Amino acid sequence: MMRPYLISLVILTLSSLAKAEPVTIAAGNVAASLELNAPDGAKVIVKGGKTTISTKKLWLYIWAVPNAKTVGEALPQVNEIIKSEVTDFVIGSTEVISVAGGDATHLKGKGTEADDGDPGTADVVVFAAGKNVFAACVHGEGAEAAKERSDMLSVLKTAKPL
Repeated sequence: MMRPYLISLVILTLSSLAKAEPVTIAAGNVAASLELNAPDGAKVIVKGGKTTISTKKLWLYIWAVPNAKTVGEALPQVNEIIKSEVTDFVIGSTEVISVAGGDATHLKGKGTEADDGDPGTADVVVFAAGKNVFAACVHGEGAEAAKERSDMLSVLKTAKPL
């Protein structure tokens, strides 16, 4: 008799822990162009053209890509876009994934951390949402990007154009 109650309690507890917070991101002069769900309790900071979503285990950076109407047009700009976080980014692998209902390009590679010059890794996802193109990045020393990859992709799965 007690088992169904306990199962319900566990499910309710887990669902409350996974609560997400909606975040809107601007593109160009449109204040709300993209919406996604940040993990519960995440800090969201918008500074210049960069939105940072951070938790204890995730530092996700998102930029609108100016003057790009497609993912293909944005890809040559990746190093310029992410330079506040990663410099000298060299792509090691590329894969097509789905974000915001369309094809996105997921780049994995190595680079240099912009803040301290340490070698590191980065994952960058370039995707379109509506009429705008965005780039998302996680990075860190050693294999830190791989540790944040799953959380980044979970956030990006919730992306939708506004």
